[in-house]
Amino acid sequence: MQYQVTEQEAQRAKNPHHIFNLNILLTHLFLSLSILKTSGEPLMFALIPLISLSVLGYIYLHGQKKRQTDSWFVAAHWTLAWQRGRILIISYIVAFALVMIYNLIQWMMPGGLSMNNFSDAGDSTPIFQVITMFFGAAIIFFAVLYTFLQTGISVYDAGKGIIDKKIAKALPRDANANIELGEFDDRAKAAPTDESKA
Repeated sequence: MQYQVTEQEAQRAKNPHHIFNLNILLTHLFLSLSILKTSGEPLMFALIPLISLSVLGYIYLHGQKKRQTDSWFVAAHWTLAWQRGRILIISYIVAFALVMIYNLIQWMMPGGLSMNNFSDAGDSTPIFQVITMFFGAAIIFFAVLYTFLQTGISVYDAGKGIIDKKIAKALPRDANANIELGEFDDRAKAAPTDESKA
C-alpha cells in the first residue's frame, strides 16, 4: 500500500533498513571473515550475534521512540526492520540450541561422536561437531540472506511511500496516520496506440 509521505519522511523511513543492512555487512560478512583469517577460534564467533543483537536492540528501542515522535509511516518502517531482526534472533537461538544439544550429548558420551580419520597418529575427527556447526551456520546464513534481500526491497519501498498494510497489526493506524493512496504500480503506463484511439 502506498501512503502520502513527504520526501523527508521517505528518507527517515529508509534509516532503519540502512542500519539493519549495515549491521549484516559489518558483522556477518566482514567480522566473520576477519575471525576466520586471524584466530579462527570458535568462541570468537560469539561476537557476531552479540554485536548484531546490540544493533537490533537499538532498532527496537529507537522504533519505540519513533512511535511517539514521528509519523506513522516512519514508525512503521522501524517496526518492519525490528520484525526482520526477530528472524535473525530466532536463527541465533536455533543455532545456539544445536550447539548446546551437541555439547550435552558429548558430555553424556565423551568421544563417542568422533570418527577415526585413519591417520598414522590414530587421531579422530569430531564429525558431529562439524555437522552441528555447519547446520547452525547454514540456518544463520539463510536468515541473513533472506532478511538482507527483503530489507533492500524495503529501502526502495520507503522511498516510494510504500509499506505492506499488514504492518497495521503491529502498529495500528490512527486519525493522524499517513493517508492511503492505494496500491502502488511501478510499471510505466503504456502510451495509447493509434489502434486504441480509433
